[in-house]
Amino acid sequence: MPAGPAALSLASGAPLLPVTLWYEDDTTCLRIHPRVHPPETGTRAEKVAALTQACADGFAAGIAKHPEDWHMMQRLWVSDVSPSRGGQR
Repeated sequence: MPAGPAALSLASGAPLLPVTLWYEDDTTCLRIHPRVHPPETGTRAEKVAALTQACADGFAAGIAKHPEDWHMMQRLWVSDVSPSRGGQR
């Protein structure tokens, strides 16, 4: 998962709130998950990793609740990436 949102939150002090979306009939619904907090100890890289994992956990809960509404608009998995094309497939 991209670490940018976690790194930005850590550097700026801005809250990091995972959000999940799903659909009910013609309505788009969303859940703003509780703010994720970095651990109090550890290196910057460890804190960014922990924040990123906490976001992933929030996304996993949303996906588990509404798996039919989960869509990736870009390639995410390593197996989908072609190194010979600079990461593009």
